[in-house]
Amino acid sequence: MARPRSTGLKVAYKTLPDGTRRAYYYNRATGQPLGSDRDAAIERAAPVNRTAASVHGSIAALIVDYKKSNAWAKLAPRTVDLYTSYLDIIRDEWGDLLAKGFQYEFIAKIQDKHRAHPRKANQIVALLRVLLGLAVKQRLIAANPISRPEMIPMQARTQMWSRDEQAEFLAAAPPRLHLAFMLLLYTTQRLSDVLAMTKGQVYEHNGRLLIELRQQKTGELVAVPAHRDLDPLLRARMEDKTGGLLLVASPKGLPWTRRNFSRAWDHAMRRMTLRRVRALFRLGWSKDRVRAALTEQHRQRRDLRRTGIVRMAEAGVTTPQIASISGHKIDRCQEIIDTYLPRRTEVAIAAMAAWEAGENTASSRSRVVRMSDRVGRSKSAGQV
Repeated sequence: MARPRSTGLKVAYKTLPDGTRRAYYYNRATGQPLGSDRDAAIERAAPVNRTAASVHGSIAALIVDYKKSNAWAKLAPRTVDLYTSYLDIIRDEWGDLLAKGFQYEFIAKIQDKHRAHPRKANQIVALLRVLLGLAVKQRLIAANPISRPEMIPMQARTQMWSRDEQAEFLAAAPPRLHLAFMLLLYTTQRLSDVLAMTKGQVYEHNGRLLIELRQQKTGELVAVPAHRDLDPLLRARMEDKTGGLLLVASPKGLPWTRRNFSRAWDHAMRRMTLRRVRALFRLGWSKDRVRAALTEQHRQRRDLRRTGIVRMAEAGVTTPQIASISGHKIDRCQEIIDTYLPRRTEVAIAAMAAWEAGENTASSRSRVVRMSDRVGRSKSAGQV
């Protein structure tokens, strides 16, 4: 197994006039500036890695080739950032190893080293599989030795936010996180999509606010009505002239970095947890009982998407309608519903009520407004 090596880089971030953040790299040992291109900086700062990358058939060389491929060019920016961090780990630990020298047994070593973070370990193995698949295409090896690697089993999260937990978080969180929370829940979008939403995606039609969402799976642009609980927060933000055009801006009015947003979110979660602990102790609960309750009731930001999907299903919204909002493929959306939707009498009652209501209306049109159905949209993002 190749010895781990540091990239030898020190990074500093600078906020540009347009609000974007750019990384600048320096040689950690000498302080020499190496520019803002990370790959180029690594090449300048690490002669060993530069030599490995120049060796035809090495893992480091395959990483360079992969980053030049069409598959890499099609990745979303967030995915590029994530994959780059994992490829750096692969290059540091395995860069000088030739593809023909990689053995299936090495997978166990990788998983043992990163077992505390199974998702990370699995992603590293998956990227190694891609690199070795590229080696097969380049005829460096006859077959991919890890074409079917055994991944670390990961238990799917089943937690969903209750309405009480939703109220507890909003009470503990600063106002600037309220709209972010409600957008995550009521649009069922990913955090990266929510942080990128602008006022230009919001408009009013027949007295109701709608948000334009680009579905990642289909690429279709869909206008989704704002939920009644989201509407007042959205209207207040549209009238607010601070923070630029972003719906969710940082305290300084700039785009949130994912890291800083997560810190603010985690701080609110800690406040929420502290309030809950104090309330349980006032009820006379023991430490062990409180600890068990907190473990069971632990909620994560990503649970909001699943919560929104299940709540729609409980309200009788059809799977195609849910998928048009969440952006999932219909079959995947149905899998989520089948897995997490409680089989309760209340659900059956809601479904029957929705069925009866649909038959009693003159039109059973979808509540999801497609772009082709839009009428009289204001071209001004601020007209609400």
